[in-house]
This record gives sequence, structure tokens and C-alpha cells, in this order.
Amino acid sequence: MLIVSPSYKRANDVKIKTWLPDVTLAVHEFEVAEYKKTYGDNILVLPDETRGNMAKVRQAILDSVPSGEWVCMMDDDIQEVGYFGKSIGLGNHETYDTEQFMEFMDKGTMMAEEVGTTLWGINVSYDPRFYREYTPLSFSSPVLGTFCVQKKVKGIQYDARLGLKEDYDIFLQHLHRNHKVLRFNSHYYIAGHLTVQGGCGAYRVMEEEEKQMGILQKKWGKRVVRSNLPKSTNPRIKSPVAGV
Repeated sequence: MLIVSPSYKRANDVKIKTWLPDVTLAVHEFEVAEYKKTYGDNILVLPDETRGNMAKVRQAILDSVPSGEWVCMMDDDIQEVGYFGKSIGLGNHETYDTEQFMEFMDKGTMMAEEVGTTLWGINVSYDPRFYREYTPLSFSSPVLGTFCVQKKVKGIQYDARLGLKEDYDIFLQHLHRNHKVLRFNSHYYIAGHLTVQGGCGAYRVMEEEEKQMGILQKKWGKRVVRSNLPKSTNPRIKSPVAGV
């Protein structure tokens, strides 16, 4: 499986490399030389014309693997991945080392194949209140771009119109196709998101967020994609598929 981390304007500050040194960095042409100075040659070169549009970036990554193969995309500011213990609380969690993480990746992909879905991921929040203790797995909850593992299949591709909401759209595409998406609610990631320099934060503005939200709602309907701008730039997804 190819594990890729898109990176932009962080040539000296890729957090994920500190605990997952073999991750492939997806970097635009104009920054390749600078990244290589720090992180070596394990780089997937992205065309400069994809710059500023995460849908195009992710599609270029997906296009780099053969049909039927799995690819994992993880944000470059992910500092750790782990899982919650038996009791809920901020201190009750275990952090994966590199070997444990790779074992989890194999098991997660195997389970996704067995249940018949082409997308899997983990809880979208570190807050242990989001860990539903009695439903450690779910099949209709969002899996987002910060950590997502998907199989390259015909008929599913990133919508270039959605340069900032591409992960919500791709989740809904996989859910529509398979009627299930596997999510490990018992697992978490810690990432900087928009609090660190570079990445999507370099080009997010409210006007663009509103435009993107409108496209997403028109595509999937306001009953599925619910908006509360400007309180939050993230849509709330009401799954059209029954179940957890």
C-alpha cells in the first residue's frame, strides 16, 4: 500500500516524518528541491497546476496507483495515531509506534475488504467523548481527508470544483457506492490542521468556503449536507444510509 502525505510550504516542518519516516511526501514541482534537502528522494511530484486545489492534489495521488490498489492519504501535520483504552478519558489512550501503525494499516485494509467497502478511516476527533464506547466501529460516519484509506475504483474520483470540501464529497461517493464506509471510532489522530503554517490554511478564505459549501449542498442536497456558516466552515453530514 502507498502511504502518502500531501505537503505544501512545510519543507522544514513535516510532523508526520518524526514517527513515520518512510511516508511518501506529495510535493508540487516548484518545492521538490527544497523538500529533498531535508527529507530525501521519497517524494511524489505533483504538477504545479494542482496548487491551491486539494481535490486535484488528491486525484493526482490516486492516479499514481493502479486500479484496484489501496492508497492511504494522511496530513503532514499528524503528530500521532493511536487508540482509546477500555475506559474513556483524556489519559486513557495508547500511541502507535511505526511498527504498530503499519500492522494496524494492514488489519484495517483487510477488514475493509471483508466488509465490502472501498474507503476506511478513523475517528475525526481526538476528544474521547467522540469515542462511542459501545460502537467502536461505524459504517455510516464520515471519514475525512486528514486520514483516509481508499481503494482506487472506476467511477469514483475527486471533484475538481471542491478544492476545500473534497474529502466530504469523496466520503459520500464511497458511501453511495457501497452503502457503507468503515470507521474505527476507537482510534484517533492528533494533527495541527489550520493552526500551523502552510497547507490548506495558506489559501482558505470565508468567501471560498461559502462557495464550496454551496457546490457540495447542490450536489448532495441540503438534507445530507448541512451548513452553519460562519460558525463553522465544516459541513455536518446527515448520512442517507441507516445505521451507526
